[in-house]
Amino acid sequence: MQKPKVSVVIPTIEEEEVFEIIDKLRSRLKNVEIIIVDKSSEEYEKRLLAKKVKVIRQKDRGVEKAVMLGLKHANGSILASIDGDGTHDINGVFEGIKLIEEGKADLVLGNRMDNIQEGAMSPYIKFGNRLISMIFSKLYKTNIHDFLVGLFVMRREAYEAVKHIEPYRAGQAGVFAIELAKRGYKIAEVPINYYSRKSGESKLTKSKFFYGVNVVGQMIRFVRDYSPLLVFGSIGLVFIIAGLALGLYVLYSFFTTGEFTLIGRSLIAFMLFITGILSIIAGFIIDLLISIEKQLERIEKGRRKG
Repeated sequence: MQKPKVSVVIPTIEEEEVFEIIDKLRSRLKNVEIIIVDKSSEEYEKRLLAKKVKVIRQKDRGVEKAVMLGLKHANGSILASIDGDGTHDINGVFEGIKLIEEGKADLVLGNRMDNIQEGAMSPYIKFGNRLISMIFSKLYKTNIHDFLVGLFVMRREAYEAVKHIEPYRAGQAGVFAIELAKRGYKIAEVPINYYSRKSGESKLTKSKFFYGVNVVGQMIRFVRDYSPLLVFGSIGLVFIIAGLALGLYVLYSFFTTGEFTLIGRSLIAFMLFITGILSIIAGFIIDLLISIEKQLERIEKGRRKG
């Protein structure tokens, strides 16, 4: 049996638009492998199987985990994923495949932010997405405009470099972009339209507010894991400033009264200052170890290509 050139992963929970997406993919792509990661009813699963697609049952929760599960079972040399609710312009998949085939990118993300149908994305999610994208682009020297997008296409070699990362509840496409950019892979974006849902309600979360809180928490966790100097340095700076402020108060009291009576506070100021210095040093050491690990990964990557 011929190995598929393109594998497309579609996560879904009872989404009717999945069937239209399947038809559109097959009309434009030859020898495409379509993988549906499903958490729906048995009746819905039977309808999927009737479309002759690969169906994988998801046992845990989260669309990011569903995407990673689907990619694990994919066989194509080019891997893609698109949300199953019909909101993402499927032409982004075809444009992404073209860029990868031309050697212009290793990962291509859709960018919805300039082509959002009226009412398709709430203002606060739009603002939050832009803010997250800007922060991560600055932190990791990437050029991401739509961190939370549900459409991406990637070269298999790129996937192999990041397939072991733990799914973050903060946009798997954006996480891939950061990880691959740090490893020297080429990242690109294609503009896509973003439509309102034709039917049903979003299965992403019961509360968009709590989803936003969760995303922020995952951002903090991501920065902690991959930019420890930023985290430990910030914490250290706070301790140093607090120690200096308290120390200045102790000195002010000494010079105004002529008596050194605030011994306890002076010890606290000293401990705060030392803790801050140690925190920054720890950040430098951990950041250095991570940099060495990434450098070894790049060397190993170059060796495999050679």
